[in-house]
Amino acid sequence: MARIKCEYYSKILTMNVAATVYLPSFSTAEANFMPDEKRFDPQRRFKTLTLLHGFSGDHTIWERRSCMEMYAEENMLAIVCPSGYNGHYTDWVTGPQHLSFLEKEFLPAMQTMFPLSKKREDNYVGGLSMGGYGAAKWAFTYPETFSRLINFSGGVDIVPRIEHYKEKLGVPVTETVFGDLSAIEGSEHDIYHLMSELARTRKLKPEIYSCCGTEDIPVMEAHRKLVALGRELGFDVTAFEGPGRHDFHFWNQELKKVIYDWLPLEKPAY
Repeated sequence: MARIKCEYYSKILTMNVAATVYLPSFSTAEANFMPDEKRFDPQRRFKTLTLLHGFSGDHTIWERRSCMEMYAEENMLAIVCPSGYNGHYTDWVTGPQHLSFLEKEFLPAMQTMFPLSKKREDNYVGGLSMGGYGAAKWAFTYPETFSRLINFSGGVDIVPRIEHYKEKLGVPVTETVFGDLSAIEGSEHDIYHLMSELARTRKLKPEIYSCCGTEDIPVMEAHRKLVALGRELGFDVTAFEGPGRHDFHFWNQELKKVIYDWLPLEKPAY
């Protein structure tokens, strides 16, 4: 597995940004069993999972806390991890335009610099906690980008989630991000509203995998509401609840299930 630390300038965010890229190429197995003409074929393009981190995380957290590299290599899957800072992967009302950056700059940059497929059916997005909210917002706002969405214990019910941030964590930036907090419900920041609006169109809907640990009380209701509404609106939804907390012990086991059993991947033929 090739691991690449990538830093480049973002025009939208007006700053240097960081990402980590994992390519299922140049591995020991490929070197030993795959012909060089296939291994170095310039037309090769990999199916790609964009993985988003949670609040207080960064582009390295999935690598440091899970077995993502091994899972991806064994299934010929590329993974790209951007840094989302604590921006909720949202275009702030008075600051950085994080969602616009992801859709219009980050993913196009990754697909230009690296051998990643641009096809919708080959692109998937997932995230944990705040990243689950970001992944859902990205997938429902730009349904032409991803064919599959993975919600790992995401704070997709943003209204009570904001109260959690303010009361439990003392985070003062929510108004800076979302503006008038009383106006969030039914807006472009409301995941359930975005789902309902997408269902009214003829646009393709992403398939959804949503999971939550049974001991993860703060986000369990949000997960169940996402699953119930998704099924009611005609989305293809796979759901899982099992023993676990809001941590990587749970997310690592779910990432393995997603990559090996849920995403439409093929193991290498060598």
